[in-house]
Amino acid sequence: MTPPAPSSAISYLFVPASRPDRFEKALASAADAVIVDLEDAVAADEKDVALEHLRAALDGGLSRPVHVRINAADSAWFERDLAALAELPAAARERLAGVLVPKAEDAETIARVHAALSAGPSAADGTAIIALIESAAGVARTREIAAAPGLTRFAVGAADLSFDLDIEIVSSTVDWVYAQLVVESRLAGLAGPIASPPFEIKDLETVEREAVRLRGLGATAQLCIHPGQIAPIHAGFLPSAERVEWARRVVAAAAETDGAAQVDGQMVDKPVRERAERILAQSTR
Repeated sequence: MTPPAPSSAISYLFVPASRPDRFEKALASAADAVIVDLEDAVAADEKDVALEHLRAALDGGLSRPVHVRINAADSAWFERDLAALAELPAAARERLAGVLVPKAEDAETIARVHAALSAGPSAADGTAIIALIESAAGVARTREIAAAPGLTRFAVGAADLSFDLDIEIVSSTVDWVYAQLVVESRLAGLAGPIASPPFEIKDLETVEREAVRLRGLGATAQLCIHPGQIAPIHAGFLPSAERVEWARRVVAAAAETDGAAQVDGQMVDKPVRERAERILAQSTR
């Protein structure tokens, strides 16, 4: 099975759709992707004005495309959000990089989002669709969701997931969910899952350590809620200088022989060489 092409995006920064004054500030940050949030970050009485702010930004022009987190399928605003996606004019669609589907629990919801993006004045078949897994029902149907038309990636919302399961946010159960999503993503040819955002905004060393741990579990990116989290997330998900130097020595040693080589007392065979090549590719992001 050919590995999926890795996504170059590592950091996804949320900004409330109700705060249009923050859109360009977020886009000017070092975040790889910006998510304009219509869901949790927006109060119920601000939902309509938040959508108008989003439409105006997409229509009026942004410095780069954005992702949008729509409202959940069981909310009063889901149908409204689907209609808004379907009605976007061509110029606005070009500024829509992706759609996050919160509390994803079935393939039908993903298919409806894909249909909305494929309808209207201009189709947006290239728009990413990310399923945010935040409940036991979503976890139980990950294989079904992975096969939904248009899905490009999974993400994890650990706060809602831990509440639904009555567990701690940092727990072996949540780690098991990451493991399941890593496997299902691999089988479906998707990029590895996006990790849940850190809630620590001052202790950035903790943010980086957790990013390293999540990358080791198989996550390939992370959501974030504050610009200060971007740098430690990048540092945690990208290969360290030591790993890059090891990879260079492995590739160089493998190039000098048709058989097995040794680096640091370790036998360099095909899997080790391929891992080293992947590390070097990731380091040039």
